[in-house]
Amino acid sequence: MLRMPIWVLACATVALITPCVSFAEEYNTDKIGDVLKRAHNDLTIVCAHRGLHGTAIGTNAHPDWLRNVPENSIAAIEQAHNQGIECSEIDLQLDRAGHVILLHDSNLGRTTNVSTVGRTSDYDPYTRFGYNPALSNYFGNTLDLYLRNPLRNGYTNQKMPSLDDVLNAIKNQRIAMILLLDVKNIEAAKKAWQIVKAHTNAWGTPAERWVYFKMPVNSIGMTAGEFEAKGIINVQSEGGRFRLIPVFGADAIDTSGGPGKLLQNWLGYYNKNYVYATEVRLKEYDNSHRFPLNNIMENYYNNRTMRNVKTVGAYQPVPETKYYSYFAADGHCCTEPKYWLWKSKYGNGQETGDNRTSLNWIINTVDKSFGYIITDDPLTAITELRNSGRRNMSLISN
Repeated sequence: MLRMPIWVLACATVALITPCVSFAEEYNTDKIGDVLKRAHNDLTIVCAHRGLHGTAIGTNAHPDWLRNVPENSIAAIEQAHNQGIECSEIDLQLDRAGHVILLHDSNLGRTTNVSTVGRTSDYDPYTRFGYNPALSNYFGNTLDLYLRNPLRNGYTNQKMPSLDDVLNAIKNQRIAMILLLDVKNIEAAKKAWQIVKAHTNAWGTPAERWVYFKMPVNSIGMTAGEFEAKGIINVQSEGGRFRLIPVFGADAIDTSGGPGKLLQNWLGYYNKNYVYATEVRLKEYDNSHRFPLNNIMENYYNNRTMRNVKTVGAYQPVPETKYYSYFAADGHCCTEPKYWLWKSKYGNGQETGDNRTSLNWIINTVDKSFGYIITDDPLTAITELRNSGRRNMSLISN
C-alpha cells in the first residue's frame, strides 16, 4: 500500500518555471485503482492532460507559477501533484534511437528547440513557417532538446523527458499519483511496459500498480483477443499485473462491423481483469441511440443502476491556441472539433456535433455516468465537481 505524508513545497524560481507554495494531498494510489474498478457516484477522478501545464489562453495562462510550464514535462507532473491532482495523462512515442519519450505531436517544432539545434528558424505553428521535422525523420538526440514555453516565445529549463526520467522523478520527488500513458503504437507500448516493470515509487510500490496504459482499440485490436495477440504483455504471467484502459471512439464502429458489434467488443474488454476502466469518446447523447456510441453508454448506465461497475472516462478538449482553437497532430494551428466529426462509410451513423468542450455536459450527461475526466483545465474541473458533490477525496486518501 502506498502512503504519502502531507508536505509543503516552498516557492522557488528556477529558470522560466516558478512553482508555487502548495499543500500536497495525501493520496493512496491503490485506492485510486479501486475507484477505477468500482465507480463511485461521489467521486470523479480528475486527470491533468499532459500534466498541469500553461496554455496561451484560458485558466492556465494566468498564474505566474503555471503559464510557462510546458506540456508533457516533468514540471507539469510536479505541478499537478502540487495542486492536489491525483492523475496525469502523458503522451508516449518512440524516437529513432528507441527512447520512449513524452511527445504529443508527430513533429518536433511546436514544443521543442529543435530549430536551434538545426541552426534554422523557429517553427511558428500559426504561420507554419520554420523548422518542424517529423520525429520519425529526426536523427539527433531527442533527450537533448529543451521544451518551448506555451506562448512559443522562449524556451524553458525542461528537457524532453523519457518515460524513465518521469518515473525516476516521481520516485525522487515523492509524488503519489496515477499515470495514464497515452500510447498509440504497439512497439512503444511493449518497450514502455518493460520500463514500467523496472520502477517503483518512493514507498516501494511497483509502478505497474499506478501506471495505466490508455490505448485506442483501433491500434490495439477491436477485441480483447486481438489485443492479447499483439504481445504487449504475456497474458498468462502478466495479465494480473498490467493495467489497461481501452479507448472507444466512433471510428471503431465501422472497423468492428457496426454499433452492435462494437458494443460486444466493449463488453469483451470490460470483462477482462486487466482492464480497470474504459474511455468512451462520446460527443452527443440521447436515449434513442441515434448518435454514435450511445448504445455503449446506455448499456453502461443500465448496469450502473443495478450493480457495481468499472469506471467509464471522458476527455474534455480545452482550447489551447491564441485563436481559441487547437493544434493539429503535426503541431500546426489550427483545428477545431467540427473537423473531428465521424461519418460512417457503411450507413452506421454519424456525429453531428461535439459537446465535449462543455465541462458541464461531460459532468452531467448520461445521468452523471463519467467517472474520470481528462482535461487541460483540471483546476476548474475540480472546482465544479466539488460543487456537485463529486470530490469525496476520503475514498482515495490515507
